Amino acid sequence: MPAPLCTLQGASLHGSALPPAQLFSPQSQLGLSKRRRMLLTQVMWFSALCTTVFGCPTIITRSQWGARAPRDRVQLSTPVPYVIIHHTAGSSCISQASCSQLVRGIQNYHMDSKGWADIGYNFLIGEDSRVYEGRGWSTMGAHAKNWNHKSLGFSFLGTFSSRVPSAAALNIAQDLIQCAVNRGSLSSSYTLKGHRNVNPTECPGNALYRDITQWPRFKAWGARQKPHPSMSRQSGMGWGRLPTIITRSQCGARAPRNRVPLSTPVPYVIIYHTAGSSCISQASCSQLVRSIQNYHMDSNGWADIGYNFLIGEDGRVYEGRGWSTWGTHASAWNDISLGFSLLGTFSSTVPSAAALNIAQDLIQCAVNMGSLSSSYILKGHRNVKETESPGEALYVITQWPRFQT
Repeated sequence: MPAPLCTLQGASLHGSALPPAQLFSPQSQLGLSKRRRMLLTQVMWFSALCTTVFGCPTIITRSQWGARAPRDRVQLSTPVPYVIIHHTAGSSCISQASCSQLVRGIQNYHMDSKGWADIGYNFLIGEDSRVYEGRGWSTMGAHAKNWNHKSLGFSFLGTFSSRVPSAAALNIAQDLIQCAVNRGSLSSSYTLKGHRNVNPTECPGNALYRDITQWPRFKAWGARQKPHPSMSRQSGMGWGRLPTIITRSQCGARAPRNRVPLSTPVPYVIIYHTAGSSCISQASCSQLVRSIQNYHMDSNGWADIGYNFLIGEDGRVYEGRGWSTWGTHASAWNDISLGFSLLGTFSSTVPSAAALNIAQDLIQCAVNMGSLSSSYILKGHRNVKETESPGEALYVITQWPRFQT
């Protein structure tokens, strides 16, 4: 059976874009040639077959919602073993017109701002009870790094951090999953995941995430997979308090000149301050991290920003070299430690309570992820090198668990 069958519902013929219910009304057929009526009959037959045999919901095709042509396509090898649920983290919609406009805006953003070849998702689900074709069944998406080649990405249109989508939208999404199985695009033994289970993100929002954990075949973590640290503290997954981590791409980081893999778990974590300005918003902290990276790379001649992670007084963590790359933060200790630096100068004033709490959460997160030994030792920069860092006031870390001079 041809792949496009599930996207024929309501398709137009020679400029006709009538809803399916009107295609065979007496008024609509006046003046139609016999051949054209036969073509309309074929369209409706294929649509009925899609709904009946594959159990597919109504899918609004790319041409129906006014999609731009993709710059290129990469074939997806199906059936894939995973389906990943997202939210678009923007406005929601309750009509075909408003949802189509929203999908066009998302496609423009993905192509023009992110530089992608097309809209990132395979399909999008509106609260108008319709599905909108993105990259479709047979094209690799751009929705979950390292998972695009083995998954379908279905995204709900809207922000679902504090509320769930409509019951109709939730039902349609589950119908779409079954449709994917029935048509051979998704393995019958598939695993369902939320975006936050595979990438560092809050997506698909706490409210929607709680709902999908109750869906058939949901599995948060595989045998070798650990949760990403940007999951919400309220996620309820039993991993303690997990801080929000702003990724390198979110922060606008430059590409590193090279990377040296870090053998984990490491036995030490070392605390620093950046000895410069502090910040209290994501925008100002991101700008500060970019300037530190520029200084480390252009003035110090390093391959990248020196720290593994940086902590702002906005209550967020900023990814530096990350969990698995050797840092440049403490000579003779870089290969056996993680370097966490608080953004600011803390010689006479301590960081905010939020920043201090987040830093301790990040240490526990590192242990939970297997990046830091459970019997780790905590040190300040001054304990491994002759320096004032992390500042006299921040040296309250001497009271933190597992500190050793």
